[in-house]
Amino acid sequence: MVFVMGSCHFLHSPIHPSLFPIPSSSSSSSYAFSSSSLGSVGIFSPLRVTSNGRKIRKVCASANQESKDEKNLRARRVILVVGFSVLPVLKMAAMPFRSLASDGPDLTASEPEQRAENKHQGDATGNPFVSVLGGLGILGSGVLTALYSLALKEKASSEATIESMRDQLQIKEATIASMKKKFESDLMNEKEVRKQKVAEALQEQQSLISQLKSANDLIVDLRQDLQTQAKVADELRVSIDSLQNRLTKSGKDNKELQEMLRDKMDFIGGLQEKINFLTGEIKDKDDNLQSLGSALADKETQLQKLYDTNQQLQDQLVGLSSENEGLKDKLLKNEKELGLKMVEVNDLKAQVGVLLDERDKFTRKIDSIEREYNDFKSSSEKKAAEDAKILEDQVRTLNQIKEQLESTSSELGLREVAVKDLSQERDALRKLLDIEVNNAKDLEQELQIKHENLEKSKNQVSELARQLQQSRDLCFQLEAEVSKVRADLAESKESLQRTTEEAKKNAEVLSQELKSSQALLKKETEEKDAVSQELAAVTQSREDLQKEVVDVYKKAETAAKELLEEKAVVASLKKELKALETQTAEEKEARESLERDLEETRTSLEEINQNALILTRELELANSQISSIEEEKDVLYKSLAEQKKISQEARENMEDAHSLIMRLGQEKETFEKRAKKLEDELASAKGEILRLKSKVNSSKTTVNDQHQPKVEVGAKVATPPKRVRRRRKTIEGDSDS
Repeated sequence: MVFVMGSCHFLHSPIHPSLFPIPSSSSSSSYAFSSSSLGSVGIFSPLRVTSNGRKIRKVCASANQESKDEKNLRARRVILVVGFSVLPVLKMAAMPFRSLASDGPDLTASEPEQRAENKHQGDATGNPFVSVLGGLGILGSGVLTALYSLALKEKASSEATIESMRDQLQIKEATIASMKKKFESDLMNEKEVRKQKVAEALQEQQSLISQLKSANDLIVDLRQDLQTQAKVADELRVSIDSLQNRLTKSGKDNKELQEMLRDKMDFIGGLQEKINFLTGEIKDKDDNLQSLGSALADKETQLQKLYDTNQQLQDQLVGLSSENEGLKDKLLKNEKELGLKMVEVNDLKAQVGVLLDERDKFTRKIDSIEREYNDFKSSSEKKAAEDAKILEDQVRTLNQIKEQLESTSSELGLREVAVKDLSQERDALRKLLDIEVNNAKDLEQELQIKHENLEKSKNQVSELARQLQQSRDLCFQLEAEVSKVRADLAESKESLQRTTEEAKKNAEVLSQELKSSQALLKKETEEKDAVSQELAAVTQSREDLQKEVVDVYKKAETAAKELLEEKAVVASLKKELKALETQTAEEKEARESLERDLEETRTSLEEINQNALILTRELELANSQISSIEEEKDVLYKSLAEQKKISQEARENMEDAHSLIMRLGQEKETFEKRAKKLEDELASAKGEILRLKSKVNSSKTTVNDQHQPKVEVGAKVATPPKRVRRRRKTIEGDSDS
């Protein structure tokens, strides 16, 4: 009731410091008393969070563990402490009421004065009881907030502990379930191991029974073997007689084979001579092909030189055309001066005569060049050097002509007569160029003829390749015949004669083709002579090359392309030659294979002789074996007696096996007893698991204490298989013994 009253007055009346009569010392002491007393109990501890945070948590934790009675006692203590703290405040508040009763009439007189003082003091005076109640309300609200916060913290901590306990219970239940599963799996594994052991024991019993049956079968087989060996001895006697007859026949066959080998050796000697003859012909053809290749190379060098001369002539013609244009310009300028220089025309005519003489000399030089070209045909290697010299002389003469023309142009710059003479000479040179163009066309025709000749030579080479293939086929036929020599010698001789005749015919055809190629070469030499004569005419027609040099240039390019094609043809011919060489190498290998076959036939004859000797030895051995077989009969009789003893031992082994089976039955009973023990241990383990569950529900111990029964149960389950393995080893040792 005091707290409610204080709170309501506190709401309606404002608090002023002058109306609160409690001194600072008393209020601080009373507050210290209440805080200290409450702090001892643990109520006001949440108000000091910053300074003593850790201590507050410890107090809350201790409060959470207290019971309901302790909480009630704590609340009563709080109420008493608050009541004691309020008593002095009530006494202080009762003092003004007493003063009011004694000074009642004085107040009526002094009211206006007090109002004035209150106005001056800013309402300094007031009701002290109201201020006291306000202070009590503040203290009560602080206490209530502290108590409320403590209650909330206690609830949160209690809920957290409950959740942690639930989590621990779930973990413990999961561990218990896993323990159950492990224990059940261990039991299943042990049962499977026991079943396997029982099955192995049954298999061992069956194996022992099968061994006994096999021993009985061996005894029966030995009896049958004795009977068969007696029959084999009779058959050996018959085979000895047949072998003697075969030996006589083999001696006759050996003599016939020796005669056949002699005939084959003679036949192989003839084949070797024919092969040597064919290789010589192939070498001659290779030499001819090499000579043709060298001739083609010489022709290529000649064509390149002609191509160079054409380029030089083109350059000279370009220079002459530029000079002619300059002369025309000079003529236009010098037409006005012709009247003054007619006197000098006579002198120029004399010089023109000199020039004509020089031209005659030039023609003579051209004739000498033609003669040198004819000499070039006789010796192809010397012609190249002579042609180079001739071309250099021609270049020199052309340079001299240029110098002379320059001198004449300087001297006859403005004279029409000299120009007319030069124009006439130019026309003559154009005619000479026409003649050279015709000659070039003739040369192209000759090149075409040469291409045709090359194609003919290609055809000849292809025919040679075909002939070589035919020779290969003959070699293969010879190999087939050698393989069939043992059967038909007469047919092989006739086929070889036919092949030799065909080879001779092929050689004659090749000789005829060589003669035709020589005739073609003679024709080519004659054509070269004609070309040399035409070159003499070409030297006279050099000035008219301006218009037709382009055509000649293109033709030269086509000729170069044709030469490249010819080079490719030559390369293909070389490849064919290499192929021919490979064919010859293969033929040599075929020869070697034939020689090997002959050696093999020789070795086969030697082996036949050795086999004959071996057969004689085998006859002796057969006789000795017959005597040994008779001795073995006695041994077999002895072995029968020993086998009887073995059968007795087998019976004893059967008895031992029966005793082993009895032992296995006893061990089976022991295993069943152990299984019962394990089931009892399972039941005890389940009881321990239930006990652990009860402990989890009742106590709050850690999980580490619960792992000990797991280890004990695992040890109990793991011990029996080791004992079983040891006993199994002992059982296997008994069975082996």
